[in-house]
Amino acid sequence: MNAHRFLRIGATTLILAVSSSLCAADGDAEWQKVADAIENIKNPKERPKSREEAVAKLKAGLSEFDAAHAAATKAAPGHPARYDAALFDAMVSRARGIAGVPAPAKPAVTLAEIIKAADAKPETKSQASVIDVMESLEAADAPGGDTAAWIAKAEKHLKDFPAEKMNKMVEGKIKSVKAGAELKTKPLEMKFTAVDGREVDVSKLQGKVVLIDFWATWCGPCVAELPNVLKAYKELHPKGFEIVGISLDSDKAELEAFVKEKGMEWPQYFDGKGWKNEISSKYGINSIPAMWLLNKKGMVVSTNARGGLEENVAKLLAE
Repeated sequence: MNAHRFLRIGATTLILAVSSSLCAADGDAEWQKVADAIENIKNPKERPKSREEAVAKLKAGLSEFDAAHAAATKAAPGHPARYDAALFDAMVSRARGIAGVPAPAKPAVTLAEIIKAADAKPETKSQASVIDVMESLEAADAPGGDTAAWIAKAEKHLKDFPAEKMNKMVEGKIKSVKAGAELKTKPLEMKFTAVDGREVDVSKLQGKVVLIDFWATWCGPCVAELPNVLKAYKELHPKGFEIVGISLDSDKAELEAFVKEKGMEWPQYFDGKGWKNEISSKYGINSIPAMWLLNKKGMVVSTNARGGLEENVAKLLAE
């Protein structure tokens, strides 16, 4: 090889190497903006002083994230940081509805792809796996869902990612799902005297569809769910829908005032023990709202009746 040709090849190689390095650097810079946008949403410099301000900040943050994500994807579509962005996107999917910021149309990186990706960070894959497990629980625990398959999936996650920080939650859910599966083998037995003096015996409600609602007045998600519960009760109670409340409150007067104010006509169990409530503790309830649906035979058919309550009750009433 002559010297001139060697120099030309060497120069070309050098140019390509520098060009590649610059592209990588450009990609890093663009994806860093995505990381910064994510950090600004997770840990804002100033905490919002009201719900309205929080929603406005979330809206602005998601818009910034989407713009940065689009630019980074265009600049370096194969960058490993795309998995962190996809994970964050999955985590805020429901928050988008609150902020009114729909997800932009783009090629989706699924949680399964993150988990399998050779170039994704171990902690990113671990978090993707735990989110995938928890998201799939809702379908598994719905009427007709496959809880056995979910338990196998959750146990595989624990084996594959033993150091994941959220594994205690997964372990707790496995325990409660197994307990729920046991519940579904025979009609539910539950007796008590309600806070208003009514005698409640769930076994005597066979022939009706029953919602067992574990809740508390201090539980934000419970209160947020209440309009849906009230609507379902108003529409379907005349057709055979009953509700039994299990309150984890510790203040009887506060519970009674709340129930009266909201027009909650169904009976409430109350023992003033909060999280040590005897009925909820018996069934391993470790988070609320926990909503169980019983069919006309008194069998628990769902231990996760949030979402589509009215529709699911109507189906059970039609059986």
